[in-house]
Amino acid sequence: MAWINRNWLMFGIIKGLVVTIKHFFQIGNRPVVTVQYPYKRMEIASRFRGLHSVDENKCIGCGICEMNCPNGSIQIVRHHKRWYPQVNIGQCMFCGLCVDTCPMDAMQMTGEYELAQRGRDGLVYDPDKLLVTE
Repeated sequence: MAWINRNWLMFGIIKGLVVTIKHFFQIGNRPVVTVQYPYKRMEIASRFRGLHSVDENKCIGCGICEMNCPNGSIQIVRHHKRWYPQVNIGQCMFCGLCVDTCPMDAMQMTGEYELAQRGRDGLVYDPDKLLVTE
């Protein structure tokens, strides 16, 4: 019978309601956690792993990034008489191994995080989309 008296008072529900009321009426000194996304952008860390970019002048098309990709999401393709990586970000897990193993430091990860597409074909980033001239 002791459990009936303890559950009847509903301490858990009352504690939850107190937290909700504090947030609703903004009682207390609490930092705002959510970001109003379309109007404000998130502040990203300097080491954030976003979309890949390849420096056109540094890349030698060696294929080391393709060999070290654990998911096989990188392929080396021919583009304007040279070889460059093509990344399928639908398979990529953004581990950064391709960036770490690039001997020429040609591949980098940018801070771009809005990568959603309507179809799978748009998730394949060919050299036209990845190449950057620095």
